[in-house]
Amino acid sequence: MDFLVLFLFYLAFLLICVVLICIFTKSQRLKAVVLGGAQVCSRVIPQCLQRAVQTLLHQLFHTRHPTFIVLHLLLQGLVYAEYTCEVFGYCRELEFSLPYLLLPYVLLSVNLVFFTLTCAANPGTITKANESFLLQVYKFDDVMFPKNSRCPTCDLRKPARSKHCRLCDRCVHRFD
Repeated sequence: MDFLVLFLFYLAFLLICVVLICIFTKSQRLKAVVLGGAQVCSRVIPQCLQRAVQTLLHQLFHTRHPTFIVLHLLLQGLVYAEYTCEVFGYCRELEFSLPYLLLPYVLLSVNLVFFTLTCAANPGTITKANESFLLQVYKFDDVMFPKNSRCPTCDLRKPARSKHCRLCDRCVHRFD
């Protein structure tokens, strides 16, 4: 029962925070306070430190970074180690069926296979080598995707359903 009460408090707190954020983002007064605070901070913090932090944040959140892959694998390993040490033995004492206890390990292995495939796969980057192939994959509709358009940044012909991604600074196919 304690878990249910704590979960309901957490859920109520989360919903209240979301509602408050939605209300306050429409307030011009709050936006002015935040922008003023950001301007004060930008005058106090040295410009080289600001650029270094912006570069670091860009590298961490807008590029494929192995730190998050390792962190994800570490967290999954810790969760399943906790499950093995705490829950598995206790459930064996309560005589739960073994296939039910092994189901999380099967799901973990399926999750890890798909996670590995996602990390190793090409996200659909358009290059000079695969440009001619990707131009034939989807038909051009001449509405959203005109036939002979070129990317002004990459100077490549744009296949249908592709777009230049401003975060990763390259053209990506199947930008749905």
